[in-house]
Amino acid sequence: MTSIQDRRDGRDIGLDRVGVTGLMRPVQAPVKGGGTQTVEGRFNLFVSLGPVARGVHMSRFARVLSDFAELLAPSGMKHLLDTLKKELGSESAFVEVEFTFFAHKEAPVSGAKSLMPCPAMISASLEDEFDFALTVEVPVMTVCPCSQEATGGAGHSQRGHVTISVRFDGHVDLEELIEIAESCASAPVYPLLTGDDERVVVDTAMDNPVFVEDLVRGVAERLDSDVRIHWYRVEAENLESVSDHNVYASLECTR
Repeated sequence: MTSIQDRRDGRDIGLDRVGVTGLMRPVQAPVKGGGTQTVEGRFNLFVSLGPVARGVHMSRFARVLSDFAELLAPSGMKHLLDTLKKELGSESAFVEVEFTFFAHKEAPVSGAKSLMPCPAMISASLEDEFDFALTVEVPVMTVCPCSQEATGGAGHSQRGHVTISVRFDGHVDLEELIEIAESCASAPVYPLLTGDDERVVVDTAMDNPVFVEDLVRGVAERLDSDVRIHWYRVEAENLESVSDHNVYASLECTR
């Protein structure tokens, strides 16, 4: 018996993306050094739909994902997209997966260990060619250069976040992108600090004031020097502590 989804649609209108959103399942994210970290992935899965068929079999997306046992890495995403194309009989497939990656942090003086949550996302597509982009959002601390100059000493500080997206050849660890963002800020953010740690973090930040523009340019310099990366987008937003607004800068580059 022919399913309703397989019946012909007479309007002759193809659709770019058809699928399901918000599928949740635990998956493995690679970590630096060859290990893995179990994360909760929120998947959006899509395929293209030609102008003839009325619809797709939505249950097949869940079935394909239930069998997915590979890493959140380019090879794993390509395998998932290949399977979607075959199972749905489509010319192209797309996947987006959001998850929280926990970076290991160690306080500068006490050595107190903690885990810092960093929102991350993978987006990938497969048509004639495979495309893969990795994104991570990193909390950072910045000190305003203007306020330092105005006071002749201490400047106001604020917490912000840097979002880095990259397309690359080979392998890039999330920890590498997190380190780049932190190194270009006034100071890193730590989930756990003692009083002695706080003094060191504040002193470090005061010695390295940066505008949001400086932050984006600093990250761009680091990414430009990495031969693996052929496209990137950098966004930085500071949650201003003395103004009723945030400040923002961004840059996108293809090499």
